[in-house]
Amino acid sequence: MDYTVRVGDILQPGQTVFSIETTKVYAPCDGTIGGVRVLPGDEIAFVQQQYGALMYLEPSSLLKIDSNTSAANDDNKWIRVGETVYLRSNGSKSRTGIGFVEKVDGKKFSVEVTESNLRVDEKTTIYRSDRYEYDTRIGIGKTARLNPVAITGEGSVLKILVTEGQQVKRGAILAELVEGELPGYSANTSVEGDHGMSILYDIAVQPGQQVIRGQVLATLHPVAHMEVEADIHELDLKRIQIGDVVQVEIAGLGAGDLLVGTVMTISSLSHTQNDDAEYMVYISLSENDDIREGMSATVYLNE
Repeated sequence: MDYTVRVGDILQPGQTVFSIETTKVYAPCDGTIGGVRVLPGDEIAFVQQQYGALMYLEPSSLLKIDSNTSAANDDNKWIRVGETVYLRSNGSKSRTGIGFVEKVDGKKFSVEVTESNLRVDEKTTIYRSDRYEYDTRIGIGKTARLNPVAITGEGSVLKILVTEGQQVKRGAILAELVEGELPGYSANTSVEGDHGMSILYDIAVQPGQQVIRGQVLATLHPVAHMEVEADIHELDLKRIQIGDVVQVEIAGLGAGDLLVGTVMTISSLSHTQNDDAEYMVYISLSENDDIREGMSATVYLNE
């Protein structure tokens, strides 16, 4: 988890308090999405056990050729990964293609076909020149279908960002995952403040900490529910009762700037100050954005 707020901050309605870090699954190549067998909220282990993957990616390059340098002349036996090569069917000169060397292992190498009208299982000669000259030949092999790429992961699925048949580019985000299970699934990746303005009173977790369902992350105090704790002398109890509307002066707001408060609770237990009994009274204040917790207050009782 990550967050930028601090204890004591005033949070606006809907302001993000925490954001949840997800594991993003990226497309390893250009291709077409297929075999989507997962829904947001699903546990990945179960889906992969049933279907082998979350989804599959059909590569845009549908063909590959495995070959070796045994058919190359001496000047063409050094093959470089990534070099562009030109292809022509041994059965028909009209069927050609372009590709690149994707892997080299000693004398063996593999070509991924990027453009062609070649057929599957077709014997094909590989050249370094688009003129298909004999002295540029580097190998011969048969075309084979590239298998769909299985897209896998761990944990649970928070979001699926692609649909069946959608074409994607390499690096596109396919899904977002989170650790653990997602009972009572929600796609939200952030935790926001309540509907009203509130004070961030306490943060119970640290950035990067893993959390579990039901864990307390933070405590918010609604600004609209700010109240004053006031000591009332025992001789003044007869002047106040629950439900009374009183005036309250907050030191931080300036002298004479009075707020309206409502008496919510009067303690039945006294505490002694200089041998006199005093009682705690709790007064709910009208909403004011300038009030801060801990400000000194003076309560004016009704005559």
